[in-house]
Amino acid sequence: MAAPLLLSLVTALVAATGCTGSTPPHAAPQSPAPSTSASNPALAALAQAENVVTATRSFSFVATEVLSGDASHATSLHGSVVRGQGVSYTLTANGRTSQVVRLAGATYVRPVPGRWSKLRKPRPVTDPAGTLLAVLRGLTNPSVRTAGVTQIVSGSLPASAAKAAQLPAGSVPARVEITLDAAAHVTKLVVTTSSGSTDITLTTSYGSFGKVPALKPPV
Repeated sequence: MAAPLLLSLVTALVAATGCTGSTPPHAAPQSPAPSTSASNPALAALAQAENVVTATRSFSFVATEVLSGDASHATSLHGSVVRGQGVSYTLTANGRTSQVVRLAGATYVRPVPGRWSKLRKPRPVTDPAGTLLAVLRGLTNPSVRTAGVTQIVSGSLPASAAKAAQLPAGSVPARVEITLDAAAHVTKLVVTTSSGSTDITLTTSYGSFGKVPALKPPV
């Protein structure tokens, strides 16, 4: 069985956009409220990152989940997103690899190696940035440090915010670290939590902002 956090990420990639509360890709960025961001550099960085996420039309991602404890294994997910069009990703778990391309009106899947097949009932195309936006909005007690031209924001994600981000909500808040580049793109997200005696670390890297080509049917 694939690990829970990465399954939550996959769920976020295919869940209804309305559940994410995210902004359409071409919406104008919202300016942060001066009373909250001007006096707090960490909140200002999060607000700027949120504006950039909502304005970014496409991006690529690579996610790796590592479990350590009673159940130890790693799961990986990588793919590309074109907001308003679809998502394409490859999931590797328990020695098995599968690929999915989800477009408006059509969903394609295949085991690797194997042939593509088109689902009779396509899954809805959504805005996969919803989980990332929910994390940015739900982070508590944030602090920020600089490393060259990048900013690294750290904080906690309480249970209510984890649920909004479609991530497991434990009794102890998850630890979160967000890396921002000079343009305030989120380039890395690290979420650390636990389930029973198992520690879970989900690391997601983002790139190719606005440069992902149009997604096409694989067959």
